[in-house]
Amino acid sequence: MIQHNIMVGLSLIASLLIYFLTGQYLYWYCIFLIPVYFFGAYLVLLVIYMLFIAVVSWFLNKKDIPEKPNRFYYGIIRETALFGLFLTRCKVKKINTNLEPKKVRYMVVSNHKSNFDPIILFKCLKENPIVCVTKPEILDMPVAGKWVRYSGFIPIERDNIQQAAQAISTAANYIKNDQASICIYPEGKRNMEDEMLDFHPGSFKIAYRSKCPIVICSTKNTMNIKKNFPFKKTKVTFKILEVLNYEDYKDKSTSEIAKYSRDLINEDLKIKD
Repeated sequence: MIQHNIMVGLSLIASLLIYFLTGQYLYWYCIFLIPVYFFGAYLVLLVIYMLFIAVVSWFLNKKDIPEKPNRFYYGIIRETALFGLFLTRCKVKKINTNLEPKKVRYMVVSNHKSNFDPIILFKCLKENPIVCVTKPEILDMPVAGKWVRYSGFIPIERDNIQQAAQAISTAANYIKNDQASICIYPEGKRNMEDEMLDFHPGSFKIAYRSKCPIVICSTKNTMNIKKNFPFKKTKVTFKILEVLNYEDYKDKSTSEIAKYSRDLINEDLKIKD
């Protein structure tokens, strides 16, 4: 949370400057005003940051389709999302994240319960950037949608065969050209039921075309983050279940890999951590 740390530092400096430059240090009881100045300065900086996000988005063309992820826009999206997660008081337990492939692009597949799922992934995996294959509606959101678009997130219309094929091709090219790793939720939508939906085999064409590792993950309890905010903390578990290299799956069909990945995640979701 780079912007959070910057705002904390600037707020502390501002509060101390006010305290000393106004001569309040001469009165011992005024020291209790420092926290007030600190939180006031932090709030002002937060408002300025949000205005910056809104103003920049005004100048972004909604119809532009970037050829590759833009590191600046991606960084802002990622850090803002992590800051939002921090505000929700969410505690994330990481399991097996040491299995994440090093110095190589890959494809992440996981279950999908909440809009917080990609944010948990940003927090737990070190690869940068990891862009998501997402529904088009996300890119049409006010303000945030333009930032997401310029970050390289890829819209996919599963009912439009031609557009879906193009989205898969774009995602595979991101990996092959060493531009980004890809996250895709093969269920195709958020699933609020206990039992997972069948995985779309076509999702795995991204891995076959780019010959990249497939990182199979499970994410637990993200659907309660919104329910618990702001009064309760939420404990979330993110776990890498297995990493399949190209040699492990090249002789299998996309349907076989889809079923294998789904069954692996489904079994893990039944385990209480």
